[in-house]
Amino acid sequence: MAVINVNHEQARAFCTEAFMALNVPKTDAELVADNLVEGELRGLGSHGLSRLIFYVRKLEAGGFKANPDIRVMQERTSTLMIDADNSLGAVAGAIAMNRCIEKAKSTGIACATVKNGNHYGIAAHYSMMALPHDMIGISMCNSVAKMSVHGGIDPILGTNPISIAVPADKRYPLVYDAATSLVALGKVMVADIEGKPIPEGWAIDRNGHPTTNAREALNGAILPFGSYKGSGLAVMVDVFTAVLSGAQFGMHTGELRANPEVGQEVGFFFGAIDIAAFQDVHGFKQRMDQMIAELKASRRSEGCDEILMPGEPEFLKREKNLKEGFRIGPGVLRDLISIKERYGLKIDPAAWQVT
Repeated sequence: MAVINVNHEQARAFCTEAFMALNVPKTDAELVADNLVEGELRGLGSHGLSRLIFYVRKLEAGGFKANPDIRVMQERTSTLMIDADNSLGAVAGAIAMNRCIEKAKSTGIACATVKNGNHYGIAAHYSMMALPHDMIGISMCNSVAKMSVHGGIDPILGTNPISIAVPADKRYPLVYDAATSLVALGKVMVADIEGKPIPEGWAIDRNGHPTTNAREALNGAILPFGSYKGSGLAVMVDVFTAVLSGAQFGMHTGELRANPEVGQEVGFFFGAIDIAAFQDVHGFKQRMDQMIAELKASRRSEGCDEILMPGEPEFLKREKNLKEGFRIGPGVLRDLISIKERYGLKIDPAAWQVT
């Protein structure tokens, strides 16, 4: 099956043009475009261009607001709660995380919650915003109920990702970013778009039977990782992101793929921890390098060529994709071409390189 090789600058320009065609201000359009392209660069196509078709449908039908009234509803010295007003998720997410970082510069630690939010892309996009400020970043989001709780078969929890980013000195930062499900929902969505099967063990159908059919999985439930462990973490993410903020949780959240006239009303949680509030920043980073070096030098299991740290595969993938471009499948390309034709965009994805 043919794959399409995409230059990141072309992709960014196309996404920006698409958003602006739907009356999203240029600054916001570029911000969301960067978010989607960053997902592709880091090898997370499940949170990349495949999501654009759903974003534009929501914008056109009014489920997402192109010009929202994003407001701070409650605020203290080191906390704030924001109403995203059904904005594009990345717009409200960036505002909230930036405010956390600014507060943490004076308080040491700051947290923010967001309600009335929508899909915000990769969780690491926000946790990593803290790194240039010599801070530890935390990012969580709840999502549409597509995962079963441990012991159940109904889709009642979101795949609820958690990301923590920690700066180092000469090593790559540690960046943990993972759904609480066995696999990110977006990977099942991409498999459905491309008409491909999914591996055994990822999901169950609506009757609780294991399935390798992506469409059956989307109509059934994704499974939590580590049985009760992932299930328990997903519940806690709902508490931090939704119950604490006043957003919808569990089965009350809205769909990204369906009901384009309705927002998702999901919640976010962000945190920023200023390392200087606890110890010398340079010394901390050196100790991080030492810890990473010792972990990577531990004896490898059979078949393991190198021990990689959280985020390291994505940093390596990003460096490669910046030089060579990233790949999308024909199903995603078909959706992008349909966006170009529907809104009369100048940039033509059909001209992108096919290999």
